[in-house]
Amino acid sequence: MHKKKILGNELIKEVITIRFHTLNKMLKQYEEGQMPGVNEEGATGKYDNKGAIFIPGGLIYQDVDEQFIRYESYGKISAKDFRSAIRDAMQNDNATLLYHDGIASAINLDGGFFSKAARRIFTYKKAAFRRTKRISSVSTLEINSNDIIKSHCPTFMNQPYGARTRISTCASVGLIDPPMYYAYNKTELNFSEKQAHRFAQDLGKIREKVLSSEGLVLFPPYIIVCHDTRYKKNNFTGLTRILGLGRYGEFATFTFESLNKDLKNEVHRRNITVQPEEAFGSIDQTPVLGILRVYEQTNPGKRSLKYRLYIISPADVGIPHFSIIEPDS
Repeated sequence: MHKKKILGNELIKEVITIRFHTLNKMLKQYEEGQMPGVNEEGATGKYDNKGAIFIPGGLIYQDVDEQFIRYESYGKISAKDFRSAIRDAMQNDNATLLYHDGIASAINLDGGFFSKAARRIFTYKKAAFRRTKRISSVSTLEINSNDIIKSHCPTFMNQPYGARTRISTCASVGLIDPPMYYAYNKTELNFSEKQAHRFAQDLGKIREKVLSSEGLVLFPPYIIVCHDTRYKKNNFTGLTRILGLGRYGEFATFTFESLNKDLKNEVHRRNITVQPEEAFGSIDQTPVLGILRVYEQTNPGKRSLKYRLYIISPADVGIPHFSIIEPDS
């Protein structure tokens, strides 16, 4: 999963642009000694104050009230207008669903439904791949939602997990294993033949590219979660998670971090050289960088410590270069 595959769409670029706007606010708060705590909410700005969950609409059959999702189709749309619609959607609570021809914002989802779906699917898969037929009272096949969430969060995110974390992670099972997710929905919601056919078509469209009127990709087939908490000391804005990249446990995070001693060691271990134009800002004469970490596959209840690290520059997301730093010596 190369960074270009993650960044090559207008949704991610807009989310990072909004986070960059927040970064400027947070750097001022840092200078004034007013930064929120690592696990406190409020690491947000004007455009991401309520956080966000962006989900491909084909994954969602109904809202929390078991109502069909309705939205006003915009047909073909320019990248500029799409990004404006994304920014507007982030002013609302709950989830934003993205379709090939429209956006449904402020959708309240049933967290219990997705938690149950994720638990059932991965428990059944675990049982199906067991080599022994013996079931002991010590070794259980049951996988709970915390096991699944743990596998899709960095190690610095600890329990208890919030509603945004829980819903987004459990819903991503539809991207990790679409056939099992389809089968679960069909059975649990007691689809008619017509409903099953329509849901299958919606799921099938998720991987199709959705293009703007200029031919730019609007959004990826992933779930994007904008948290309003930093979760780690060296992160200056809310954590951004990208879910459903491929196999179980594969996900990515985006943060704005100062090039302190720990981050310097981290990039040097990977033979990465920081360039002056890659800084989004600076604090205490130390550059602040956009960091994308892509975590590898793992097993339920586990969190692989293996990940690839990429430095995201302002140019990667179309932001003018505002800060100058000295190259690495």
